[in-house]
Amino acid sequence: MGGKQGVISGTPLYSSDTSDTPKLSLVRFAGRSSPAPREFIVPDLIPRHPTTLYGWGRTAKSLIALLLSMSVAGGREKFFGRDIAVHGPAMYIDFELDADEQHRRVVQLASGMKMDVPEDLLYVSALGVRTHEAIEFARSVCDEHKVVLAALDSLGPAMVGDMAAAKDVIEFHNCYIAPFKAAGVTPLLVDHQARQQAGEGYQSKGAFGSAYKEHLSRSLIQVEAGDRSADKGTLNVRLRHKKTNFGALAEPFDVSLSFSDEMIIASMRDLTPSDRAQETTLNAEDRVVAALEDGPAYTDELVEATGLVRGTVKNKLTALKKAGRVETTGEIRSQMEQVRLVSPAARPIKGSAANYTPTEEPSTVAEFFAHPPEWLTGQLEVYWQNPGRHFEPPCAAIAAEILGDGLRWKEVREEVERGLR
Repeated sequence: MGGKQGVISGTPLYSSDTSDTPKLSLVRFAGRSSPAPREFIVPDLIPRHPTTLYGWGRTAKSLIALLLSMSVAGGREKFFGRDIAVHGPAMYIDFELDADEQHRRVVQLASGMKMDVPEDLLYVSALGVRTHEAIEFARSVCDEHKVVLAALDSLGPAMVGDMAAAKDVIEFHNCYIAPFKAAGVTPLLVDHQARQQAGEGYQSKGAFGSAYKEHLSRSLIQVEAGDRSADKGTLNVRLRHKKTNFGALAEPFDVSLSFSDEMIIASMRDLTPSDRAQETTLNAEDRVVAALEDGPAYTDELVEATGLVRGTVKNKLTALKKAGRVETTGEIRSQMEQVRLVSPAARPIKGSAANYTPTEEPSTVAEFFAHPPEWLTGQLEVYWQNPGRHFEPPCAAIAAEILGDGLRWKEVREEVERGLR
């Protein structure tokens, strides 16, 4: 394996020939061909870069890493409702258990997934083996079998040096993790979470040790255990995307794990509105809206439901009222107005007139906005959810009606922008 040598806290890193040692070179971007699209194992969630899956003990993070490895190796199309973009051999490097114990889990998961154990699922138990020897062996197997994903479980037992020391963590990543990425293998690191102190919430915690454990990962996924039913053999956990360097954070989602002697069944569950309201990975406006999905509420109730400060809740309510997404109910308590979500069908469009029945189809953009047909109301409902992303569809729909060709949407863009204002 790539021959950089080093020492952490008196323990040698790996050493081998220098044929794979990265070479420095000067690059000029001018004149280079266009870069290839960025690759993901799971789009927006797991890039082809180091990704860390972390959580407190007994949160099933190892099972989730194993399930992903089996899905990639077995050609599964989905990982909890998300596309799997890359398939191929996957390796599980285990610093905590041995082959016999993991074999039981693999058989149970395969049975729950209704599939055979993947031929391309490769396993190495590094229990009791020095890290540099285990990594050298794993890297040679990755080269031989063209591995695309390597899960390392877990970073604590594998770590050489002091996890709280930034220089040791950086050196460990450079010498043990980066060579996998350089060889075209995506590293998936399973890690433990720092212990909660008094007054701290679970969502605020990171991986145990130096912050560089997170800084050097390009995607960070926290796993939190929820309801556990011993009599029914079920465990519910939440996957929370805490960091990404490439794109937007994925929405949090719940996974339900059902255990029996024969199988482990994993299924995804959508979050309830009250759950979404408490999720710190979502923006404040989405959390307020989620809280209101449970019904009308006063400001102090929204503060309690979301955990946001009062000033933030009031500011978001003001913005939502201006956008026509929230309205008052007429109920007042302690000088606070009760508010509720506006039904999409009832949201006003500027220039609309109540009880208006057009005698003929609108023929200009201004007429569309003055007396919007029902289909335009639906188009604008989508637009209001994300104006930056969903501007083109209403333009195309109006162009199709007025000009007879939705592809000519740019010709009506300025008028649509005026109408929206």
